[in-house]
Amino acid sequence: MAEDGMGRPRDVTCKEVLAAFDEVEKPVANAPLLADELDVGKQSVLRRLRELEERGDVERWKVGGRAVVWWPVDGE
Repeated sequence: MAEDGMGRPRDVTCKEVLAAFDEVEKPVANAPLLADELDVGKQSVLRRLRELEERGDVERWKVGGRAVVWWPVDGE
């Protein structure tokens, strides 16, 4: 597995998280759904989602008290 800048092994890559959006076949997804799709922990997916958000590859919307949905940004 690849390592991030902190030297920790990554459970999942940003590329894998983006690809998982296609697999869920919904316009938005939450971290637990993506984690299930990728068979990794939710915290690992959240780290990658935050990284993707910083890069402008995904956006998020808080839809409830603690519920957040994410979606990929169309780069075209």
